Amino acid sequence: MRYKITVLPYNKIVYALRDELLYDVLIKNGFKINAPCGGNGVCGKCRVVSVGENGENTGYLYTCKTRVDSDITILLDGVGGSGLEVFESGDPIGEKSGLGIALDIGTTTVVACLVDLKSGSILGKRSCLNPQASLGADVITRIRMCQNGKLDVLQKQILETTKELVDLLAGKRRIRELCVCGNPTMLHLFLGVSPESIGIAPFTPVFTQTKRLNGSELGLNVDNVVLLPSASAFIGSDVTAGVLACGMVDKLSTSLLVDVGTNGEVVMFANNVLYATSTAAGPALEGACIECGMGGVDGAIDKVSAQNGELIFSTVGNKPPKGICGSGLVDVVALLVKEGIIDESGAFDEDCESLLSKNLVSDRFYITDDVYLSQKDVRQFQLAKSAITSGIKTLLYENNVPIEDVRALYLAGGLGYYTDVKNAGVVGLLPSDLVSKVQSVGNSGLSGTVKCLLKDECVKKVEQIASGINVVELAQSKCFMEEFVDNMSF
Repeated sequence: MRYKITVLPYNKIVYALRDELLYDVLIKNGFKINAPCGGNGVCGKCRVVSVGENGENTGYLYTCKTRVDSDITILLDGVGGSGLEVFESGDPIGEKSGLGIALDIGTTTVVACLVDLKSGSILGKRSCLNPQASLGADVITRIRMCQNGKLDVLQKQILETTKELVDLLAGKRRIRELCVCGNPTMLHLFLGVSPESIGIAPFTPVFTQTKRLNGSELGLNVDNVVLLPSASAFIGSDVTAGVLACGMVDKLSTSLLVDVGTNGEVVMFANNVLYATSTAAGPALEGACIECGMGGVDGAIDKVSAQNGELIFSTVGNKPPKGICGSGLVDVVALLVKEGIIDESGAFDEDCESLLSKNLVSDRFYITDDVYLSQKDVRQFQLAKSAITSGIKTLLYENNVPIEDVRALYLAGGLGYYTDVKNAGVVGLLPSDLVSKVQSVGNSGLSGTVKCLLKDECVKKVEQIASGINVVELAQSKCFMEEFVDNMSF
């Protein structure tokens, strides 16, 4: 027996078999669901509004727990969003002709820009949330989904998104080349290659080298597709292209590139050698495992401060607050640490004399009546921030580089671009000794990909960067474990 599901606001009707999970029905029919845990019934963020016959809200349904046994109407809350489109375009002169598109496939967002291959001019930019997030917020969850037979679904999702971005940017104009960067798991999924070997020791990707294909092989309306090379299972071409964009090797001085996200990648150039590591920060900094957390979409609280005992905050798009994103999370934790509401161990201090302590109720600090930071959220944040700063310190220590030798810290990625750097130092997301060295570089991976789109010699440089990186495995580092424990505190 089949049941009718009416999905608002799209006014689209789909059908489900009796007892079929609502989550599976929606994914199968191409709807985007906010499901950081991959539908495992843990995060509670896949809920949708149940709509009655008269259009009224009759409650919420958790899609991963709801088995369809009748005709229903649901309202999907908006899960739209965008990625970081800010980057330095660098050398404006190309050596080709026609149009090209640079594509950055992130775990959370996908960003594309249209480029004139002769002049180097950026003709347009588009971005969106990565639809694969409906099958999990991080690469490990998506790898697990591949083990459960979802590889085809994951590839279909990212290729359909790529097609949409290409069409939006180019219309009916011919695209000569699509140049792609991303972490190794995202690149595997893009080609329909299972990344399962990345998820188990010894963590060996199927490929890391440059890949060249005809667009027709992927069903894309482009002549050629180039996937830039990775360095290891967790150091992808978004990082190697970022090294190119920042000119780390050309400047010769000791520098760091830090991309803060679900995985925190850290690259160091010192003594004419490149070193890199990846630290599993988890999705807390992107809102996935924070109770009121969300991505940087409309309604997300992105800035928090206080004046005369009252909170001041802003939201993305100046919309009513619905949750809190990564930059807002850093701000509010920093504020509570400075106010003494969060003590050195990360615990809420109910006896704190701060004027803001009135907002602390039952182990929840309320920013609004509905948006709060819980004690559990603080612990998740501690794990994430300690992973990032411990990775940085370990990379320096393992290679005998004094922290004072670092001349620049290039901070990449959306969180890095929008976060208050001083607050990042207050909470220990970045080592305090390096805060004054920070240069926010936006989407450095996309910047490097544009360079590669314009000049083939830049692809060769990225290949040299990828092959020349010395990867430091943190799991084998005693220093990292000691740093991780030390850096948990505030």
